Amino acid sequence: MFSAIRKRIRFNPATAIATLALIFAMTGGAYAAKKYLITSTKQISPSVLKALQGKAGPAGPAGKNGTNGVNGANGAPGPKGEAGPAGKGEAGPAGPQGPQGPQGPQGLKGTTGFTAVLPSGKTETGTWGFAGPAPAAIAAISFAIPLPEPLSANNVFFITGNEQLLPLSERTHRQCPGKDEEPTAEPGNLCVYEGGRETLQPGGDLEILTPTGNNGSGKAGAHILYFFESGEGSGWGSWAVTAE
Repeated sequence: MFSAIRKRIRFNPATAIATLALIFAMTGGAYAAKKYLITSTKQISPSVLKALQGKAGPAGPAGKNGTNGVNGANGAPGPKGEAGPAGKGEAGPAGPQGPQGPQGPQGLKGTTGFTAVLPSGKTETGTWGFAGPAPAAIAAISFAIPLPEPLSANNVFFITGNEQLLPLSERTHRQCPGKDEEPTAEPGNLCVYEGGRETLQPGGDLEILTPTGNNGSGKAGAHILYFFESGEGSGWGSWAVTAE
């Protein structure tokens, strides 16, 4: 059988070339397929890709809306946040001026703070003092507010330190119920209180005189005149006068 086939097939140059071409074509295509296998669109030319892309088809109809889902359960409350800083707004613009209110009632008549004479029942107080050699020393008493009228000798009194220790009921001059630390006088009287003395004889003569030299007190004040025999003497105290 094979001998018969060998007898039928005759090789010549043309047959050999065709056979070789067929074998090369078969083996070369497999080699090329293995070497140039396309695994990504990046291996294809953009112009070729554009030619291969098809045109977009018409848009399909819109789908129906789905049903609403069931509401979820409320979550647990979160922790309380820290208080924020206090805000400070800018001052707003001034509002319009309101209408004028009604006039109030007339107030009581006030005083000027100045009085020409000491009012009735009002008291002035002050201090006095003197020092000097024998035979006499003098001290001045001045009223800041003048009296309405001068005071006679019957309304001017000198209260010694010893007499201030007696109760008012035992005093010679009850018109003067005070003492050197708290001088007072009944209305219409001048009371001179002795606070202390040095080297003055207890038996020395003392007079309270008006500025003109009469016993008593003037409207603006008086003088204390103390007589003693020798050396130097001094004395001091307080006074009070009350207008009648």
